[in-house]
Amino acid sequence: MKKQLELFPQEEFQQDFNEVNEQPAGSIGIEQPGKIADAEWCFQFFNNEPVVFAYSNEGEEPAPLVLQIEPLNRQGLTFKQNGMEFKIYAQPISDETKKDRAEAINQKQNESTNKEA
Repeated sequence: MKKQLELFPQEEFQQDFNEVNEQPAGSIGIEQPGKIADAEWCFQFFNNEPVVFAYSNEGEEPAPLVLQIEPLNRQGLTFKQNGMEFKIYAQPISDETKKDRAEAINQKQNESTNKEA
């Protein structure tokens, strides 16, 4: 457990989150995103150094980065940094997910039935 806590320093994240989100009580602030003229796309684990995995062509307006992962065995996307891995992949649906999906569908149906009543 100690090793896991060393890998995932929660206090550091909380401090950074609080610094970024400090606002006077009772106020609401919504930051408008600005378009990046010359962009690079990164992945980052915690506060480690960001790793660039794609960038826009010089002199061209950056197009959106779209990641499409097909539901195929042994296919996916893996980011690695300092011995840590972040994977995005498809797998056969589990019984637990089937149950969660059915409950979500039932909840939506119940909500729409209650709105009609």
